[in-house]
Amino acid sequence: MTDVMIYVQHLLGIGHVRRTALLVREMREAGLSVGVVSGGIPDDAIDFGTDTVIQLPPCRSADHGFSGLVDENGVVVDDDWKARRKQALFDAYQILSPRLLMVEMFPFGRRAFRFELLPLLEQAGQDGVKRVCSVRDLLVRKTDIAKERWMRDVALSHFDQILVHGDPAVLEFDRSFPFAADLAARLEYTGYVAPQVRATNAPRDGVVVSAGGGAVGGDLIRAAIAAMPLSQKYAMAPWDIITGPHFPADDFAAIRRNLPPNITLHRFLSDFRHRLTRANVSVSQAGYNTLMDVLVAGVPSVMVPFAEGGESEQTERAEIFAAKNIISLLPSSNLTAQTLAKAIDNADFPKEFELSLDGARIGAAKIRAIIMGKDHGHLG
Repeated sequence: MTDVMIYVQHLLGIGHVRRTALLVREMREAGLSVGVVSGGIPDDAIDFGTDTVIQLPPCRSADHGFSGLVDENGVVVDDDWKARRKQALFDAYQILSPRLLMVEMFPFGRRAFRFELLPLLEQAGQDGVKRVCSVRDLLVRKTDIAKERWMRDVALSHFDQILVHGDPAVLEFDRSFPFAADLAARLEYTGYVAPQVRATNAPRDGVVVSAGGGAVGGDLIRAAIAAMPLSQKYAMAPWDIITGPHFPADDFAAIRRNLPPNITLHRFLSDFRHRLTRANVSVSQAGYNTLMDVLVAGVPSVMVPFAEGGESEQTERAEIFAAKNIISLLPSSNLTAQTLAKAIDNADFPKEFELSLDGARIGAAKIRAIIMGKDHGHLG
């Protein structure tokens, strides 16, 4: 028997995976056994923090607009694929035999996977397994309120607890989910899930540009390379550009062939978070995990939120933190080499802020308390 089974599915970026990995490590520190069931495309750079990882038949988003699902070969998934995938998920559940099932995002995202998740959650409920949803602070805005009602109804009927990885002092779940009040009895905040990074006294030098998983970061990377010689402060400084593991191989090779000598191109940096603590400026998109990396590093930052395919979450979060003078915001619609160079030159250290960044430890403690049948208090 396993204490916790975690279901996670990444479609474009790897932010969901990185947040899950931080939670897993803290759960294990709390003495819990954890099995991760992953449905995304496997990648050597992904470390879930546990040896017990079961890979489902993998899939990803067909495009940046999330128009559909394709398998690892780019083939559109069909009913036969879904049947195999559903069976593989049930097999994983039987193997792990968990005391608690934690599902990342669903039902507030990953609706396309309801064909396998609803039956799994129903089975877990029949077996007396505790069911927990793990969800980030902000959701992508929906234009169809019927979908939001469906999310509420599934949350009420299929989950015992909803852990929101955010700080209500900054923003509450009802900012992006209109039926949050209906879930009040099940809703708990953990604080933000952020990594622990050692402080450094080393002098800051250079610019770090990162594109998360890399599936959607091409425009930002090309703009940053063009911005480098236009910078009044950092044109002669070293620039590290991290494309992410899912950046297209052909684009990576083409960019590397024409780089100026002070720019180094990386697919992945194992010491990325430490590198941020020594940078003059961080340039990135505005995903949850990247923002956490920037905050714990205390580095001046310019964020260009991903906003394709109706994605509102990164822009909304960046606007909130920019209004508090914690980051600098450059909307993707305004992204040029000139605007980026100016934003980099003007980037300043984040203003002092109070924010709960211990969400991994608190989340793990809440999970342990649910398993043990103990009361667990609310944050804020």
